[in-house]
Amino acid sequence: MARAILITGPVGVGKTTTLHEIEAALDAARTPNAIIDLDWLAWATPTRCSTHELMVRNLADVWRNVHDAGIAHVALARMLHDAGEIDDVRAALPGCEVFAVELSLGMDELRERIHRRDTGVELAEHLAYLEQWEAVERDLRVDAVIPVDGKDPAQVARDVLGAAGWG
Repeated sequence: MARAILITGPVGVGKTTTLHEIEAALDAARTPNAIIDLDWLAWATPTRCSTHELMVRNLADVWRNVHDAGIAHVALARMLHDAGEIDDVRAALPGCEVFAVELSLGMDELRERIHRRDTGVELAEHLAYLEQWEAVERDLRVDAVIPVDGKDPAQVARDVLGAAGWG
């Protein structure tokens, strides 16, 4: 059976970095895999659907191609806002067991990370996303929450892989 790890959490928590560390761990284990930063499937200004809907539709096509290539382990990442969005991602991956993980970190540290790495329009956009994340009480119904405080990216990836039963 095909398996996926879906990583979510607020901007700046390390979702993309964790994807790359997961890829490195799976490559080291000689496990065919793909990583998909879902942001890249949604960076558009569509007129006939939402960016989330466009991302899900694009993911369904990418999943079909990845699966047809014989890849059965996929790691994906995106800041998702509610359980319904996570369900949409699961639905875009037919025949795939999806393990959803939220990475967590304190808001002060997230703000510091964003200020260290971003500038200009991206800085303002990411700080606004962080404010939106903080303002809403959410129930993502993820399978695991992984705190990243004080951990290096490789350890976070090991924690995620272990929680998903891949480690």
